Amino acid sequence: MIRHDDAKLRSMFLSESIGRREDEELEDWIKSNSSELDFKPLEQFMISEKAWEQVKEISTKPQLVFAHPTLLQQNPKVSKYYRGISLLSQKQVEELAFSVSDWEKGVRSQAVTNEKAIKIVRLYNSIVSSIIEGHTGWTLDNGYRNIIATMGISLDGTFRNMIGQSAEKAIKNRIRDWVEMKDLVLSKTRKPVKFELNDGITMRYGSEPDIEFTREGQTIVTIEVKGGKDPAGALERLGAMQKSFSETPPGCVNILIAGVVTAEMQARLDQIGTVKVYLLDDISLDESKWNEFIEELFHYTLRLI
Repeated sequence: MIRHDDAKLRSMFLSESIGRREDEELEDWIKSNSSELDFKPLEQFMISEKAWEQVKEISTKPQLVFAHPTLLQQNPKVSKYYRGISLLSQKQVEELAFSVSDWEKGVRSQAVTNEKAIKIVRLYNSIVSSIIEGHTGWTLDNGYRNIIATMGISLDGTFRNMIGQSAEKAIKNRIRDWVEMKDLVLSKTRKPVKFELNDGITMRYGSEPDIEFTREGQTIVTIEVKGGKDPAGALERLGAMQKSFSETPPGCVNILIAGVVTAEMQARLDQIGTVKVYLLDDISLDESKWNEFIEELFHYTLRLI
């Protein structure tokens, strides 16, 4: 179930991010570029004849629709513009060609080679040609709507992962507050974040695992917080969790706090069978669920209360 506060923050985040419209800056750059661009023969860049003629009919500069390697080499950020018109996510581009994330962020360490530029150009143009051919009366406005739709989908995933990152911090803070309230902390350090608890137990905060409990150097409990709520990334987060838990010793209790559990993820968790799973919203919003989690961890597992 979507929380009202999450929905409000998501809407504000999407509105602000889309409102910045980086694609308009890229469009202006393309319009002002004075390079002589030769798109012929069309097949070298995977542009269909029908799509080309449609763009000519609406008196639109072809470079505002079709990607050209010269432009990508001069300003790799324009990948974001053409990818948007093609309705492709970064993940899809990576699967079909290679990652363009650094291009679009402007943090590449090397110049874009002609070979790579052509490969991406052919991908974008083949997709946008199909879109134009399949849409009666296609105009550049349709392309702009595609860009906004692509931005929205991408930003939605970004927001869900931001929620996940804040979830880890919130869970750690709440557990810290609880053990301090119960006078279970004998001493603590900031770097690394470590708490010496009763009965010779040490609680460490880190990553992979996010929280680790040890006794006499032996790991006895680990907790991974995967609070991201983007279903598309659920299996990726599960993979990271499995990697972390695979390094724990036999007999260690492994706990997953997840923002979302998809059907496929649940099936894989059932196969693993050695992981206790809690839903983030359950223990964050329902006090009784939080108390169940705390009792399971500190009473039945660690025997501290």
